[in-house]
Order: sequence, then C-alpha cells, then structure tokens
Amino acid sequence: MFKRLLFAGVLGIIIWSGILANTALSQQVDSRVNNLEADLRRINLRLNQIELQLNQPRQSPPSRTTLTPRQPTGSRKLSQSERDTMFERLSTLVVELKQQVNQLEARVSKLESR
Repeated sequence: MFKRLLFAGVLGIIIWSGILANTALSQQVDSRVNNLEADLRRINLRLNQIELQLNQPRQSPPSRTTLTPRQPTGSRKLSQSERDTMFERLSTLVVELKQQVNQLEARVSKLESR
C-alpha cells in the first residue's frame, strides 16, 4: 500500500512538473514571438521612413552640376559640345544615384540582419 502511494506521489510530481515546464516553455515562446513582432514593427517603421525620405524632394540637393534652363523650342538642334555637356551631367547624376541606391541597400540589409 505504501509503495503504491509513493509511486502515485512520484508519478503525480512528474506529471505536475511536466505541466509547469510546458507552461514555462510556452511563456518563453510567447516572449520570443512578441520580441520578434516588435522587431518586425521597428523594421517596417524604419523602412517606411526610408521610403518617405526617398519620395520627398530634397531641400538642398548635393548635386555638383549646375542646371541650365530649358530652351522653349523643342525642335532646336544641339551642338556636339552641348550634347557632350548634357551627357556628362547625366552620367554624373547616374553615378550619384547609384551611390545612393547602394547606401540604401546597405542600410536595409543592416536593418534586416537585426
């Protein structure tokens, strides 16, 4: 009789500790999921801020080129030197844009790795 009671007690303790362990494990999982959700919200917020910065016109563009006013006549022929100047300006803008895209990609990948 004592052995059965002892066995039942030990069995009860094992089952009870298993329930408590599952509860603690469940709480840890919930905590981790909540932390991941908060991180994801922060990343989404930061990404939205970056997108807003990209969509907003800049107050003072860092462009190194000077803009010339457009000629009102669209059929005007450009001289070779004017074409070369426009091509140089365009290529400078493309290089600057590529650098900005590279910087943004680096920032986004850094944010994603957090």
